[in-house]
Amino acid sequence: MAGSNLLIHLETIDKNDLLYAERDMNFGQKVGLCFLLYGDNHSDATYILQKLLAMARSDFPQSDLLLKYANSRPETWRRHFVEALCIIGARKVLRRLGFCWQELRMHYLPHIAGIALHVHPLLKSLYRMCEELSLAQSGRLVLDVGDKVARQQAGDPLRFYDPTYLEIFLLDWLTRRCIQLGDINATGSDVQLLIEHLKFNDLEAQAKLLIETILSNAPEPDAAGIAAMATTATIKQETDSDNRQSSSCSTAAAASNAFAMRRINALRLTRENAGIALIINQQEFHRNVSNDLKKFLSPRPLQKRNGTDVDKKRLKEVFSLMGYNVETYDNVDHLDIVQHIRSACDRSLLRDSLVVCILSHGFEEAVYGANSIALKITDIENVLCSYETLYNKPKLLVIQACQEKPDQDEEQGQRGLPFKIDVTTQSPGQHINMVRAMSTVNGFPALRHTHMGSWFIQSLCDAIECHSASEHIADILTIVTNEVSEKRGQNDESMVPNVKSIFRQHVYFPPRL
Repeated sequence: MAGSNLLIHLETIDKNDLLYAERDMNFGQKVGLCFLLYGDNHSDATYILQKLLAMARSDFPQSDLLLKYANSRPETWRRHFVEALCIIGARKVLRRLGFCWQELRMHYLPHIAGIALHVHPLLKSLYRMCEELSLAQSGRLVLDVGDKVARQQAGDPLRFYDPTYLEIFLLDWLTRRCIQLGDINATGSDVQLLIEHLKFNDLEAQAKLLIETILSNAPEPDAAGIAAMATTATIKQETDSDNRQSSSCSTAAAASNAFAMRRINALRLTRENAGIALIINQQEFHRNVSNDLKKFLSPRPLQKRNGTDVDKKRLKEVFSLMGYNVETYDNVDHLDIVQHIRSACDRSLLRDSLVVCILSHGFEEAVYGANSIALKITDIENVLCSYETLYNKPKLLVIQACQEKPDQDEEQGQRGLPFKIDVTTQSPGQHINMVRAMSTVNGFPALRHTHMGSWFIQSLCDAIECHSASEHIADILTIVTNEVSEKRGQNDESMVPNVKSIFRQHVYFPPRL
């Protein structure tokens, strides 16, 4: 079906075939196809964006999007339609229309980015970018560029939050004219927002794809302008990087030197996307539980933890200054602790990391809820590691609680055993970048001043403030261990923190304000 035969067969496609073709496609394919077909016309893009949003919220996303497209372009719709099907790889639909995939592939070259016969070349490259980015990378792009778009323009925000369908966000930015395609030769195009983000996040291949698509399609006078745009984006990236490295414990000059000491191949958390810092602050405890839970109660009533609010306030200040969304909860029962952690995990898909701080009483390998029922710390770790939203991301669990051995009646299983959480991880790799920082080693109490807060939490906050610009998280925790272990109380009390790290590279906290 080469050459003229292909063109002849194109003309045999009937509009009625489009309804059946659309039924053979999943929602993701429909989004990609509509993006390629409608994205180069402002009014059409606005209409199709609203249709796609309505379909995303419907349990039965049937529509006549393709039929509308054919009616609006009676002379050219077939060629655009078939080329778009090739680009998204809708082979099932093409077979049902009577086409041979290999012949179409040779004619339309869907595997070569930046070259298109009928579809706008930038739309093809943008679609390729969407396919190449991981879900986490797409999420960061949505947050970063979306935030810049929101600052540039007024109007209602896009009430859609799934970066799986990145083309929907691109359509929104096209309708707002924050990115522009230009004509079929890409003359007048503007995708600088995207190029800046891609370069800043080490997505050089995707940035290069957009730049080369514009260069290869634009007439000579505009090519120089695009090259200048790319250079400007690179310069802005380097300037932004320097600006983000401008804070430290003392002066801006010291900060510049500190950031220069960071490992090149390290994982750097961003202020804009740092994540959630969840603080569970247990000050007062009760024993009002149902009969079936009484076997888990602590052997004796738990005393009020005076001074813990000082720790909570300090943690909130430190993590807020690094861009974390700090959420604090006081006097939380054991199951509510798990619920708050699960909620934070669910909302971490588009975030760089998650921090969980639990300030409470405890005993060896366990920490208490406000209802005097304890949870196993390893179970809490497993909850954090079991979520795909946090796979490979830094997960910091901070526990301020005594870790003395259980009483004899607890060891005999009579009461006070930790409540078991039903959670497992499927592979060792899920525990990568999990860090547990505890105030004390097993078998010993954790010291806390009733007015100045605990040794461990206050030392942790001091170390983050003074060393986060130059030291990665594991080294900061080493500094904390050293400082706390050298402290002595009035009666020669001492304490040694317990840190377990499964980092596979250096990880740096976000820059502080």
